[in-house]
Amino acid sequence: MRSTIDPGADHQVAVIGTGVTGAMLGAVLARNGVRVLLLGPDEHPRHEPGELTLPCTSFLYELIAARYRVPEIAFLAFADKVREEISGAGGVHRTFGFAHHTEGRAHRRYESLQFNVPSEHGESHLYRPDVDAWLLALAVRHGAEVRQRVRVEKAIPEDGGVRLVTAAGEEITAACVVDTSGPGSAVAQALGGTVERAGGTTRVLSAHAVGVRPFDEVSPHLDGSPPWHEGTLHHVFDGGVLAVSHFGNAGKTLERTALTSVCLTLTGEGTPAGDGGWAEIRSHLERFPSLAAQFAEARPLVTWADEQPEWHATVTAGDRMLLLDRAALGGSPLLGRDLYVSAQLVHTAAADLLGAARDGDFGVGRFRYLQALQHGMAARQRRLTAAVHAAGGQFPLWNAMGRVWLLGTMLDALTLKRGLKLLNAGQIEQASAALRTRAPETGACHQTLTEYEELLDWTLAECELVRSGEATSRQASDRIFQRLRRERIAPPIYGFGEPDDLDYGLSLRRRLRTLRWVRKDAAPAVRRLVRSYGVRGGGGGGIEDD
Repeated sequence: MRSTIDPGADHQVAVIGTGVTGAMLGAVLARNGVRVLLLGPDEHPRHEPGELTLPCTSFLYELIAARYRVPEIAFLAFADKVREEISGAGGVHRTFGFAHHTEGRAHRRYESLQFNVPSEHGESHLYRPDVDAWLLALAVRHGAEVRQRVRVEKAIPEDGGVRLVTAAGEEITAACVVDTSGPGSAVAQALGGTVERAGGTTRVLSAHAVGVRPFDEVSPHLDGSPPWHEGTLHHVFDGGVLAVSHFGNAGKTLERTALTSVCLTLTGEGTPAGDGGWAEIRSHLERFPSLAAQFAEARPLVTWADEQPEWHATVTAGDRMLLLDRAALGGSPLLGRDLYVSAQLVHTAAADLLGAARDGDFGVGRFRYLQALQHGMAARQRRLTAAVHAAGGQFPLWNAMGRVWLLGTMLDALTLKRGLKLLNAGQIEQASAALRTRAPETGACHQTLTEYEELLDWTLAECELVRSGEATSRQASDRIFQRLRRERIAPPIYGFGEPDDLDYGLSLRRRLRTLRWVRKDAAPAVRRLVRSYGVRGGGGGGIEDD
């Protein structure tokens, strides 16, 4: 159905929500000549979920900056640029750590995994109050109009546009409305869908606190790896995962007054829900001696809770209306999910909205791909969250499943780096093909390797067998490691199939081994990606044709 634009509309696109997704999308649209209005229900600064960048996230920021001619967005891809240009309040992310805990027992050092981030960017812990405000100012500099403390109570589709009615009774018209604000919004109600919630009982309790000790003072990091506090450390236990990320950690020492992000994800199974505040967080940590020691002097500055994070809207697209990111789907913030999903959706939605504005057609057909993509993201996130909690009970299964996740982030980064190189080389059509998957139900905006999708689905199924009691943690982990040893998509840059190889660092020996593997044993699709990327991680290779 074609939905033409009403020339009398106040704006071409109204974006509801001024967090990282809404503000970045607004900046991109305004930079490319679209008349944009950004509406925020409250004011900045404020605290939002999602603070961690991964290499795949940073490549997407570079892609958005290059493709849509907003070079400032690329600052988010580089930790030094974030500190210089945006905010000095954040932190760096040099390592991605996992420490397994058993109730009543001190942490055992050999029940740890440490993935040292081989990033050419330098990854970040973003201090979201500053970053979101900076992105909003960027949108204004590129021509967007911004209005804060405006709550939209009704969205009324009309010929050629949408009429928004605010809580104050004001009416605003736009040719298209994109809602990034949250579930159950006026736009969601106008679209007429429902909210489907996952069968689990996952809860997410978050805080910013001071006085959190570096975990190295409690349990040393693995040999050859950076200190735990130089990255995000996930404390894993039966029924939950506690992610700890220190801000102000770029130097050699960490001040005890440094702010720390604390995010506790719980299955809720067998554990009664508390008040969602600091006291409830502490009640869980006290069960584990090493965590109790790390948090003995911690004090909260702010806390917030998401009691039902796993959900998605059944309808996210209609004529002239689109639900995006937090308005379309929830999800646990585990494993750096929030910012990666946000960046994928901005990259994809910007192309569709700019095409619609150019053609004067914001019909539902423009947004069906985004609806399928977001449904795929929600489905994948549900299974991944369930697998995380199934694996949390015993270290061997976590040890195996974590490597499959790591491999996926590596392959995603390689794919996105290749797309960026194609784009910078002027090969626009090839880049666009690489960055728009033919199967959005996989939950990724870009092409993914079929071999990896099969491996991941099989691994998640193994975790489901453990969760249902049909297999033990040891049986599932043994099978996963056996398969990893056979996989032609797992490079010897790390001992993916070796349970005792607990820390991943990019050494020269491993690089040379990987070069030989690429020439002789790698699957063709991986060979193309690694050669394009360059074994040093700096993109020194050429671009191979598909």
